[in-house]
Order: sequence, then C-alpha cells, then structure tokens
Amino acid sequence: MSLKPAKLALLGHPVSHSLSPRIMAALGRLTSRKVIYRACDVPVDELACAVALLRCAGFSGANVTIPHKISIIGHLASLSREARLAGAVNVVRCSGGRLHGHNTDWPGFRDALEESGIAVRGLDAVIFGAGGAARAAACALASLGARRVHISARNRRAQLALVGTLSDAFAKTAFRPGIPRKADVAVNATPLGLPGFPDRSPAPPDWSGCAVACDLVYGRRTAFQNHALRLGARAMGGTSMLVWQALRSWEFWFGPLGHDQRQRLKNALMKELS
Repeated sequence: MSLKPAKLALLGHPVSHSLSPRIMAALGRLTSRKVIYRACDVPVDELACAVALLRCAGFSGANVTIPHKISIIGHLASLSREARLAGAVNVVRCSGGRLHGHNTDWPGFRDALEESGIAVRGLDAVIFGAGGAARAAACALASLGARRVHISARNRRAQLALVGTLSDAFAKTAFRPGIPRKADVAVNATPLGLPGFPDRSPAPPDWSGCAVACDLVYGRRTAFQNHALRLGARAMGGTSMLVWQALRSWEFWFGPLGHDQRQRLKNALMKELS
C-alpha cells in the first residue's frame, strides 16, 4: 500500500453540514488507509474549475452532491451502468487524468431498505423530487420490484422527463407523474429539511400518507418525517443510506470490501455517528 495519502474531495453547495468528511476519515482509520478528504463548497458556476482541479492536482476521486449530480456528467470521460441508468453521478474516480462517474446513491438506498426489512416488491411508491437523488431512489425501488413509482416535483418538465427516462429503463415498473391517492412507500428526495433549505414537507397538506416514509435528509427529524408520522407511517431518516453509499464509494475508489467487511464497517460507522 502506498504511504502517500489518497486525496479525495466532496463537491457541492452547500457542504458545511456534510458528514462525509467525518465518515471518510473514519473509514481511512478503520481500513488502515491514509486519506485526505476535503469538503469543497462549489457554486454552480465554478464546477468546471473544480473538475479541472481534480484532474491536475493528483486527486484519487471525489463525491458529488447537490446541486452537481447531473451537471457533472458533461465533464466525465465515462459512466458506470448505474450512473447511466440513474442519469446522475455522486462519485468520481480519477485515473490518468480522466474522470469516471458512478452512482452509489442507488445501491446505498437499496442497501438501507433491505437492511431495514422494507420489502417493496409489488408495492406502490411516490418520490418527491426529480433531481439526482430522486433518480437514484427511483432506480433502487424499480430494481427491488416496485409495481408503480410516482414522481412528484414542482418542475413539471423535469418530472415528465424523469418518468419517460425511467419507463424506458425499467419496463417492469410503471412510472407515473403526480401523487397517487394511496402509496405504500414515500421518499423525500428534495433538499427540503437540509441545512440552508426550508424545513417543510414536500407532500401537500391533504396527503393521505403511506406505510413507510423514507427521508434522504440525515441527522435530524424533518417536517416530512413528522408529517408522515402524524398520518401513521413508519419513518426512516437518511443516515443509513448515507453510510451505505459512502462504503460503495470507497469500493469504487479502492476496490471491493466483501459483504462481511462491508457490514462490519457499516456498523462501526453508525456507532461513530451516533
């Protein structure tokens, strides 16, 4: 193993709230790998400069978060299957001056659902949002056999575009725009509840609720979770998904961990964050 630390970064705006630097520092310690991980606040108009820096400054890779998960694709040399299907990238690997994009939000959300015993096969779901996180959540639900997935977003054009893209990719799941009268699973994939954004539920006041509410926001009980709980739902925050996707990102940079080691590291990271 090289004694030179691997240089890693988080590209997003804002990033001050992110737990990723803490998680990656812990992973380095737990796996005896030296890493330097920096959270970089990158406004939209500075993304191209940040990507150029990754290429020329010896970075091994980077995580990508709001608002760059879709826009970074145009700067990459290649995409993994998961990134192509999701239409979004949340992790980049640097190799020979070329950047390769992957999506670990999708398998991370799937890991979190399976670990929590949430079986979605044959069920109906609604996702609030139409950005990169929503795309990943929709792919995870479809890959787990969801019967129908509804996409609800303020941006009507983005909502319809996402429905069309996912319908082509996952023929066994029906994708629909809007909010169904009844859903088994609901997912908040909007920034609502994140630091720097309003903490309000993306669901309308007359929402009929769901059985399970999954919030991709982590580290706090949000208005969406409270809304779902008042309607009798089970609520799940985003910390488990965050940790699972971080482990999948680590594997993308440094190689497979294996099921047992991945689970041990996940348990250790959850303890670290508690």
